[in-house]
Amino acid sequence: MSKSLQDQLLSLGLARKKPGGKRPGKASRGAHGQPASSKGQGGKKQPQKRPASASGKDEAAMSLDRAYALRKQEEQKQADTARKLKQEEVRRRRLLNKEIGAVVNTHRLNNPKAEMPRNFMYKGRIRKVYLTPEQLEALNRGEFGIAYLTGSYHLLASEHVEDVRQISPEHVPDLGGESSDDEEFPVPDDLVW
Repeated sequence: MSKSLQDQLLSLGLARKKPGGKRPGKASRGAHGQPASSKGQGGKKQPQKRPASASGKDEAAMSLDRAYALRKQEEQKQADTARKLKQEEVRRRRLLNKEIGAVVNTHRLNNPKAEMPRNFMYKGRIRKVYLTPEQLEALNRGEFGIAYLTGSYHLLASEHVEDVRQISPEHVPDLGGESSDDEEFPVPDDLVW
């Protein structure tokens, strides 16, 4: 299957065939510098070595192909692992939302005619829920709370908010507001107002 380098060059037209074949008067030498005879040790013919350049290219191509195959296998394995982790996270989130939904759907106090907005911070952004004046007063007294579920904010009685908090604390916004940032940015003692 593999040709010698000379045969390959001849087939590509990059070399010329020497006239007369071998040089007269010179005996061909074997692998170890001994004259090549038709009969070697024990009447066996000695194997000829392939040119190093041809076998080196084949080995390099094989190792490069193998490296690409191994890299592709590794990338596929990482993609499969990432896909499985994502599927597990989606499944966990669905179960969580189902549990929270059971509490929210049975105990939700949102009034569709409510017009008073109540702003609060949730996940670093200002959010809004609409309440009636009575609900707003009860919310400010701590009798009600808010739970987050699939893009909406639901008004619940405080005991039901605690049920949601037991399932997932991240689904219950903190309505107390941010603590004062005075400790974070203290006024230096030498500053005179």
